[in-house]
Amino acid sequence: MLSKEFKHIIQTDTVATAKSLLGMQLCLDGQVLGRIVETEAYLGAKDSACHSAHGKRTPKNESMYLSAGHWYVYQIYGHQMLNLVTRAENIAEAVLIRALELPDGTLLANGPGKLTKFVGISKAFDGQDLTTSRLQLVENAVPLQIGSRSRIGVTCTDEWRAAPLGFYVMGNRHVSKISKVGLLPDAKTWKIDN
Repeated sequence: MLSKEFKHIIQTDTVATAKSLLGMQLCLDGQVLGRIVETEAYLGAKDSACHSAHGKRTPKNESMYLSAGHWYVYQIYGHQMLNLVTRAENIAEAVLIRALELPDGTLLANGPGKLTKFVGISKAFDGQDLTTSRLQLVENAVPLQIGSRSRIGVTCTDEWRAAPLGFYVMGNRHVSKISKVGLLPDAKTWKIDN
């Protein structure tokens, strides 16, 4: 179940949504798959790294133009990418979910392609409403500390390339492409461990 506060954030602020998703559980058909530990914010027409940069609208990115709370799934390099649409209809902003901390501690979802393969995400989820989709979010834990960095794999050449719009749970070993120095036991990276 999502709080009124999160429902408000997802409609108004993509960066805050990217941070708020950290610690939420991703569930499929009621089964907890893992906790979100890494996200990236994509800020629509003004963000040259975003699929909707400069107002670009194609059949591939059409789901980005839906209202907050819809899934946007696209394929790149043979992998599906899972995004949650934010803001009002036609704003076309979203948050990429990059990594999960799995309950058994394995590193099978510590990257966006690994995550979607593990979960079984297909293009069939694209455009689904979070309130009726088999793929749900459940608020669960609060990160002890949130780090930020530039987004991974961004190829644009302007200021958006280095923009610190990637967010992660600091010290969590399930974050992708992170230094192995200073990592903590999984439970030590959360304020609340339910």
